[in-house]
Amino acid sequence: MSLPPCLLFLSSFLSLVSGSSSHLCRVVRIANVPRFASLRRRLLAAGLAAVALTAHAGEPTLPGMPRLSHPPEEIAVQWPAQTSGPDASADSPTLSRIAQRERIVLGFRQTAVPFSYVDAHDAPTGLAWALCARVVAALQRSLNLPTLRITPVRVIEQMRAPMVKGEAIDIDCAPSTVTAERSRQVAFSLPYYASDVRLLVRRGSGIDGIAQLRGLRLAVVQGTTAERLVRARHAQSGFQLLMARDYDDAFRMLGAHRAQALALDEVLLEGLRATSKTPGAFEIVGSPLADQPERYALVLPNDDPVFKAHVDAALAELFRSGDMAHLQKTWLQTRVPPHGHELHVEPSEDVLALWQEGGDLVE
Repeated sequence: MSLPPCLLFLSSFLSLVSGSSSHLCRVVRIANVPRFASLRRRLLAAGLAAVALTAHAGEPTLPGMPRLSHPPEEIAVQWPAQTSGPDASADSPTLSRIAQRERIVLGFRQTAVPFSYVDAHDAPTGLAWALCARVVAALQRSLNLPTLRITPVRVIEQMRAPMVKGEAIDIDCAPSTVTAERSRQVAFSLPYYASDVRLLVRRGSGIDGIAQLRGLRLAVVQGTTAERLVRARHAQSGFQLLMARDYDDAFRMLGAHRAQALALDEVLLEGLRATSKTPGAFEIVGSPLADQPERYALVLPNDDPVFKAHVDAALAELFRSGDMAHLQKTWLQTRVPPHGHELHVEPSEDVLALWQEGGDLVE
């Protein structure tokens, strides 16, 4: 006799925590039962939190989950307390959760230079992380939490949506592209950056676009919009597609001659090139692989418009005040630790238009 869906769900959850990745698919299937929606959210959050905690200890429970050399420490954000004001969290499950535990959980990447990566002490840094820090300060004032703490959790592209949906992280602070498909699973903040998808190759390779890759190998990070774009040209161009776990993995394929090109957002390619041991050995080539640039935004829980409104208001203030331009210069136009790299990336017209639109949108 088959188990009831509730017991199946519990069984799958326990197996997930114990380390069997095959049970994740079972959890997702069972969680589609409408009457178990609330139970699904609570158990999936606990399961993904257990995964994250295990990763902090250096032993990931799911294939592809990154290892940490040291567990990231919680960051205390200090801000003068308000003496009075309405309960800003009343109509938002995310804000209520943050206020109850006096802690916000932020996702970050290992090597998404210059937006989200780790410094010499394995602590998150970068432009997207700096934006999240500004958002947290604004939330702290709204929630009247003078000692709100930040808990950083390392996330890979493939786990971004499951961890946000499962309430394992509150905001994913990374260069995540806004797409219609992703918007069915998660919400996005106001976009804060834009970049075209292009190719990184070895200098002198003779490759100047995707048309020259017939019979060659192209690396792409699984779960990125670059993967979708190159798959659309796969049959026509006749290249072999190599799937990478993360940005570092993809760049290693190129550096080790396993791949002849790497497809990714141009600003991220520049980050990989500039922070390599031999920046001059690589170059970005070819026309953009899409008609429109990729728009980056912070990833938020779906179906929580109040929380999104708070995040968007904080970003809009950064756009209006000019602080966003200062942050862009700090992370993309100066020498940045720990690599000491210099990107010299000026904001494009598309980026400037995003800041203008975002600043005008939320008053």
